[in-house]
Amino acid sequence: MGRKPDPERRAELLGDVVGYLLEKGVHQTSLRPLANQLGTSTYTFVYHFGSKDDLLAEALEEISSRHAIALESMRSGSVDQFIRSYWAWNVSTDRLRTVKVITDARSLVRTQGALYRPFVRSVTGAVQSVIGGRLEAEARSADESIVITTALFGTLTDLATEESVDADVDTIDQLVNSVA
Repeated sequence: MGRKPDPERRAELLGDVVGYLLEKGVHQTSLRPLANQLGTSTYTFVYHFGSKDDLLAEALEEISSRHAIALESMRSGSVDQFIRSYWAWNVSTDRLRTVKVITDARSLVRTQGALYRPFVRSVTGAVQSVIGGRLEAEARSADESIVITTALFGTLTDLATEESVDADVDTIDQLVNSVA
């Protein structure tokens, strides 16, 4: 009987993979370049995670968990305060990487839905839930949360692809004004 994977090594590898994905994105992620970049072997990944898809799914779940923790700190206040807080959180350098992973994953849902759809739904659903809760607290229809979330993620996607913060700040201001 072979030895069991070391949970500490597995957690360390997962953290390294998350860092890699945040740096490089998820498009065309391959085990060999990933292993080379992290100074390990493809065998190590397979040993600890089973497959590339299992490894990516766990890394995306970790990114989603970090996102959910950040949302917890933004749960109070008005809808427009949330939009501005979420925007500010996302435009910081390290978090813009998260936006890029989300954007990549959204584009991959069509071809690899089983892998990327849970991540996209988790992230967008969490934001939509916060917005819906705030709308209800303001005696407004939570149905608006779909449109607001779509507009917010559309603007963040533009930012991730164009990296034109100034133009997108104007868009966020317009979004906040239309929501208010």
